[in-house]
Amino acid sequence: MLSTGGVDSLTRAFFKGLTGMGFEEGHNLTVVRRSAAGQFDKLPALAQDLVSQKVDAIVAIGGPVPTRAAKSATSTIPIIFAYGGDPVSDGLVGSFNRPDGNVTGASFMGASLTPKRLQVLKQLLPQALDVALLLNPKATLAEGQIRDARKAAPMLGQKVQIINASGADEIDAAFAEMNRQKVEALLVGVDPSYALVFRDRIVGLAAQYKLPALYDSRDYVEKGGLISYGSVLTDTWRQAGLYVGRILKGEKPQDLPIIQPSRFEMLINLKTAKALGLEVPAGLLAVADDTVE
Repeated sequence: MLSTGGVDSLTRAFFKGLTGMGFEEGHNLTVVRRSAAGQFDKLPALAQDLVSQKVDAIVAIGGPVPTRAAKSATSTIPIIFAYGGDPVSDGLVGSFNRPDGNVTGASFMGASLTPKRLQVLKQLLPQALDVALLLNPKATLAEGQIRDARKAAPMLGQKVQIINASGADEIDAAFAEMNRQKVEALLVGVDPSYALVFRDRIVGLAAQYKLPALYDSRDYVEKGGLISYGSVLTDTWRQAGLYVGRILKGEKPQDLPIIQPSRFEMLINLKTAKALGLEVPAGLLAVADDTVE
């Protein structure tokens, strides 16, 4: 497994998929883990290390960069990804229906949901016109989210300000700057380092500055974030685990179409809303899939 970091609930879902195919770590499966802990420049060496150990498959998680590192390291070992971008436009595969080469996987397509998330923010905070979009400028998922936000925001009467932050210090500074500028609402962009490395920090800073924020996955909300909208990530990771099992049983990556999300969910933390002095509209509560109280 080659990753930028990890989230326990998603890892459990991945191994549930493997178990469904009859593979269990410590019984008939050995897992070699390598994590760059958010430092992308370490990924090529980690990928080469996995190849040198002659593993039967490489699972690349946390954005397109781990998959690219694995592709550069091997053209024969099967590579299975799980991340939130478009694997065709990111150059990982040639098509969704029949990926070429040794790569396939599952995408939750989270980066393409920026317009919908801005719409949800509008429903939650109709008076909030000054919205910040927090993005990692070093990540490949940022450009599409910026484009989509700038197209969708004017139609919703919103003004979107792009706030760039990659490491911990930059994230701290970004929240301080948003507070100085009196930003009314925050959309946290889809980024593997945010979700896998800096999730708790981002949620804590949003609470510290009393900034209403919308996230791409329920993990943020379960940790105290206000609201999330996105695909069901555990489905994506479980499907990736199933694909690994199928490949270990002899199927070829090019014969396994890219898995796309079939379910989307909204989660609202009512305790956080109360702390922020917000009353969640009844219409939004009615369509929410779950709440935290």
